[in-house]
Amino acid sequence: MVVLSDNRLGSPTNQPARPLQVGFYEIMRTLGKGNFAVVKLARHKVTKTQVAIKIIDKTRLDAADLEKLNREVQIMKLLSHPHIIKLYQVMETKNMLYIVTEYAKNGEMFGESNHEVLNSNA
Repeated sequence: MVVLSDNRLGSPTNQPARPLQVGFYEIMRTLGKGNFAVVKLARHKVTKTQVAIKIIDKTRLDAADLEKLNREVQIMKLLSHPHIIKLYQVMETKNMLYIVTEYAKNGEMFGESNHEVLNSNA
């Protein structure tokens, strides 16, 4: 089930708008943006678990990029390691792909590990 809605249309102006929603996840804020995707911080409505949702507009991708994206998802499904972000769920519509992963609240390790390597080589 993929439903992206904000329920603001048709609601009286004196009622607060409900947050955007993808499936069972309430969108909280944007974590990052790219050419074809945006990453949002979200919270599962039942468990309250925070997740990152990569929202990809498939209409902006060519056939080669779609193939790479599908390969990325297949690889993520196979990975299981304490130092690799967990894939929780993949939702897809005709035009959009939603990749739900574990939320790394301290950000990516890539920049930090690169910094350590650069300093150790000095």
